[in-house]
Amino acid sequence: MRNWIDLNSDMGESFGNYVLGRPDEVMKQINHANIACGFHAGDPVWIRRTVEAAKRYGVTLGAHPGFPDKLGFGRRLMNISQQEARDYVVYQVGAVKAFAAAAGVRLIAAKPHGAFYLWAQQSEENSRAILEGLREVDPGFVAYLPALPRYPMLEVAERMGFQVVKEFYPGLVYADDGSIGVKRTYGEENVEDMVALVMKFITEGKVKGSSGKEIEIEADSICVHGDVINAPEVLAALHKALKQAGVVARSAVQNLQGNGRAPGAQAHA
Repeated sequence: MRNWIDLNSDMGESFGNYVLGRPDEVMKQINHANIACGFHAGDPVWIRRTVEAAKRYGVTLGAHPGFPDKLGFGRRLMNISQQEARDYVVYQVGAVKAFAAAAGVRLIAAKPHGAFYLWAQQSEENSRAILEGLREVDPGFVAYLPALPRYPMLEVAERMGFQVVKEFYPGLVYADDGSIGVKRTYGEENVEDMVALVMKFITEGKVKGSSGKEIEIEADSICVHGDVINAPEVLAALHKALKQAGVVARSAVQNLQGNGRAPGAQAHA
């Protein structure tokens, strides 16, 4: 039974007049935000708005780079070179870093989105390309990565000296080998199911795979997808369940900072 957990969400995925989910209500209830960089979703206005909202609510900041595929929401694999991957990362993460600097806060972490992550998992070389792009922007970045499977991106990140925050995804289906697949539901989550999945992880360190097999999982962060329309209700229910269990919700980046293992980030109230 753990005594703290980080609640994070992928944010800034709206575009122009099209608002995805209920971003302000989500931001009030999370500890860390992964901000879309304008490739798979988002645009300059929404990057700025999301950075400013994170500052307003004391949420630590990460970038969420993906494939240049707004129509497919970055979930379709693309055939790119490793140099292109580095360039995509520097371009996208550099933009969010600039908006963060303009707002007087610090971008401290990054997390590859959707099919960009799946592309990274195809080989160690692909994983290294994305991570090298992150390091070119800031050698001190923390990497938010799925807790399972370890090979190859998580292992490559650790070998390269990245501090890693491992994520658990209650909204996704886990295969028996621990790999993650499609969303459990689209558009709206079952709040009770989400709370049950999270509390099983909190109390037992396990998640049920697609066949019913129980898989052991080690993670410091729970990702609640911000594009789901009832994400605020999911987060409210999670906060209630965690409080009843005596589990504190706090930024994993702050935890690393408190241990002297990561550069500074703004405090979360």
